[in-house]
This record gives sequence, C-alpha cells and structure tokens, in this order.
Amino acid sequence: MIQTYTFSAAGGHAVNEDAFVLCPTTDRGAWIVALADGQGGRAGGARAAQLACDVTTQHVTRGESLDWVEILTRADLAVAQDREAGFTTLIGLCVRADRVVGASCGDSAAVVMCGDQAPRVLTSRQYKNPPVGCGDASFVPFEMKLTVPWKLLAITDGVWKYAGWEHVWDCVARLSGTELIAELQSAARLALTGEFQDDFTVVLLENE
Repeated sequence: MIQTYTFSAAGGHAVNEDAFVLCPTTDRGAWIVALADGQGGRAGGARAAQLACDVTTQHVTRGESLDWVEILTRADLAVAQDREAGFTTLIGLCVRADRVVGASCGDSAAVVMCGDQAPRVLTSRQYKNPPVGCGDASFVPFEMKLTVPWKLLAITDGVWKYAGWEHVWDCVARLSGTELIAELQSAARLALTGEFQDDFTVVLLENE
C-alpha cells in the first residue's frame, strides 16, 4: 500500500510560490502528483504554479485519454492565457505500486529509489526553458518500473539546492515518512535563523 507525506513552506518571503496537488485516482491504489515552483522575480509566480497544478489534475481526473506531454501542454496554455499568471516549473506524474509515468519542465525534480539500488532522477532530461506559462514549454516524458520497496520524491529546487543532492540521497536511503522530510527541512534551513532560503516543497510516496 502506498503511503503519502507532504510538506510545503515559504522561504525568504511571505508568499509561498510553490504549489502541489496530491490525489488518488479512480484506479484503485494509484496516485496523481502535480508539483510546480512559480518563478520568482516577477509577478504571478504563485498563481501560475497553482493554476498549472490544478489544470493538470483536472485533466487526469476527468479520465481523458491524453498522455502526460499533452496534459502538461494544456496546463502551459492555460497559464499563458491567464493575464495574472507568471511563469512556473511543472511536474505531473501518476504512480502505481509497480510503475511511475509522467513528464516535466523546469528544475523541480522527481527522484526514485528502489530498495538498495542507486537513486534515479526521473526528470534529469527536462528543459528549464521555455518556462510553463509562455505557451511554448517543452515537456520531457519519463517512465520507470518500480520494485518494492521504493520511495518517490517530488521536490522543488528549494530542497535540492540547499539540502544538497548527496544529503537527499542519504536521507532517502536511511529514512522514511515524516523523519525523511524533517531531515531534509533541517538540512535546508539557515543555521542562524532556522528559515528556509527558498520556498521548500516535498511530496513523498512510499511503498514498503
């Protein structure tokens, strides 16, 4: 049975420009994840991120026969058509007990570790630009067979940039659930203030 855990918080400013949606599908035991990191430095990043996640999950939950690139392309167009929305990254995926499939654009990341195997960054081939919201984003699909036990992390760059990839790998190998997320939080916080340096979002799914 797949267990799910999430955490999201603002870093360095009042408004959290990260967004995510985690929801079960009508296919018993499957979960949909959409995660986005609104682009800072211009208006509308938070709105773009939330809209991208909402449109992505709406298309999936309607049961439309679209692949993940088509689904995320529609999300990109919806964000581009919203005059108050800026730019964002976007990951969309569906995970079942034995497989994950999805697509992405930007520099947020989806990471899988199966048992003692080396971790795999599913989003390693993605393009950071053009960003979601320009109407011309390029989405790269991914797919992987999963073997139990496995852990899947969807994270924004506020996690991997400040916790560091080596620490992410170490945490995934040693820890589970809320302990894993708490350790990543601790690694990404500033030592003196305890604040995050950037918006920080983790969506964790485990099947052990």
